[in-house]
Parts: sequence; C-alpha cells; structure tokens
Amino acid sequence: MIDQPMYKKKIPIRTDCGLHVFKELLDGKWKLMLIYYISEGIKRPGALQKKIAVDRRVMTKQLDELVKYGFVDKISFDTKIPKVEYQLTGLGFSLLPLIISLEKWGEKNRAVLETALNENNNRIIYEPTQCTT
Repeated sequence: MIDQPMYKKKIPIRTDCGLHVFKELLDGKWKLMLIYYISEGIKRPGALQKKIAVDRRVMTKQLDELVKYGFVDKISFDTKIPKVEYQLTGLGFSLLPLIISLEKWGEKNRAVLETALNENNNRIIYEPTQCTT
C-alpha cells in the first residue's frame, strides 16, 4: 500500500524564501518540541509522548515527517521486542540554536503571552516548564 496524502495541495510550495521553506518543512504543532527533546536525550517514542503529552498518532506522523525531511534519523533495533529510537541529524542539530532562542524569547515574554492565551483560550495548563535552558 502506497502512503499518499489525504489531499493534494492546491497552492504550490514556495521556495523563493527561506522562511517559506522553513514553514513548509517544520510546520506542525510538535515538531520543534520533538527536535528539542530528542536533543535532550529523550529518544524513545513512548518517552517523547509522555514528555509532550501528545496523541501518539499525531506524534508519529510528525516524527515520520522529520525523518523524511532529514532532521531526525529513525533507528530500529532487531530485538525480540521491536525497539525504535530517534536521533538528530546534522540538520536537526543545526536547528537547536534557533529553538533555544525561541524558548528564551517565550520565557522573556511569558506574562504578555499568557495574558493573550488566557483571553483567547480557557484550556491553559500551568505546569513548571522543563525546557528552560
């Protein structure tokens, strides 16, 4: 069975600007978080799912896209119980300074951002962050 997208994009992908390419490849609610946590040593799918609290199907799809685009390698172990781990590629590691900068920006502007979220969303979860660098 061939894995085909559910729909064909009507708008062509723009590659005339790095920001468009970045958005096209890394658009997804969890991709930057997945890259960050894999860099921190969380490499098993179950551990990533617990850390991010994301639906397994959604997480797997985004991990598969990160593998497809060359940000992450998927390593399968041929053991009695199949085991899979993920590791960053050079391209994935090159994103870490950007991700860390975004995290620092988010921390610096947290009060303003939380106010905006609270005004537009009543599902905010207040938990201590573990992504502070």
